[in-house]
Amino acid sequence: MRKKQIVRQVNYDEARQLIENGAILVDVREGMELMAKKVPSALHHPLSGIKGPIDTKGANAAIFFCASGARTNSYAMQLAQCVDCDAYMLVGGVHALSRMGVKTEGSGMFKIFGIGAGLLLLVGWATGNLPGF
Repeated sequence: MRKKQIVRQVNYDEARQLIENGAILVDVREGMELMAKKVPSALHHPLSGIKGPIDTKGANAAIFFCASGARTNSYAMQLAQCVDCDAYMLVGGVHALSRMGVKTEGSGMFKIFGIGAGLLLLVGWATGNLPGF
């Protein structure tokens, strides 16, 4: 398949239309990030491990996403070169997919751990018991 579009950012409304027309989602988040929220319908190719072509299973377009859209935006040209179809970068990342109604799985444990760690640091600061300081 020949590329028509090298790379372009899309919002979740545009992404929804592309998916309805045969685009495939490509998740470039790292493995640990999938514990917080996973998109079962997406191909998973962590950005740190992409070294060559990505098999898009014959899709007419690939929509790359990460947690927020920052990584896909930063590596847009490199990601576009890994597919043999049109390449798009989803603005808003995995959170935009949730707003689109794309099925996601995950417990959000990172958010809970982050809140817990923040509380521990706050208590440690308030009591003067910060480890290592």
